Amino acid sequence: MQKATKPAECAATARTRNERQPKYKVNEVVSDSTNGELRLCGARRMMMNPLAMCDKLDKMFGSGAEAIVHYMLFESGRDTFDAIVSSNQGTSRGDLLKALVDLQPCTGWGFVSLTILQADPPTVEVSVRNPPVKILKGSQKQIIGSYWAGVLSAYFSRQLASKNLGYDANKDEFNCIVTV
Repeated sequence: MQKATKPAECAATARTRNERQPKYKVNEVVSDSTNGELRLCGARRMMMNPLAMCDKLDKMFGSGAEAIVHYMLFESGRDTFDAIVSSNQGTSRGDLLKALVDLQPCTGWGFVSLTILQADPPTVEVSVRNPPVKILKGSQKQIIGSYWAGVLSAYFSRQLASKNLGYDANKDEFNCIVTV
């Protein structure tokens, strides 16, 4: 098994089938080429690039693609956080959220920063330096905000949405607010 906590360390190595399933650390990405698995904070995840899918959906469904991408990424974010919580019983939700944020550069999402502006109602500022999406057109603009709306909905146990989406090309930074 290869454990990675930095983007440059994300590489796969083999292990035997008889080897016992290891206890994963909260703050690591583990790639297992024998089982064909990638684990983020102990929860199995898949790497994929949604940008090409967004382009195809935009051509097929026009503005309706934004709703499709929103719901896909929202559910992906919620499922990711729920799976991490399930894989790390006994670890606080706050520590798990921090671990997920800290691992984002290794997963290709850029450098994520979350600032909880208020807890009730939940209002969180999401900033991503060097985001994978650098445009705010078509369904691609929903990718980052919807994903973090899903994660934070699971974290706060409350339905949230992303608002005020923005991208600053000079800073190479995406920003949005996730709230009710």
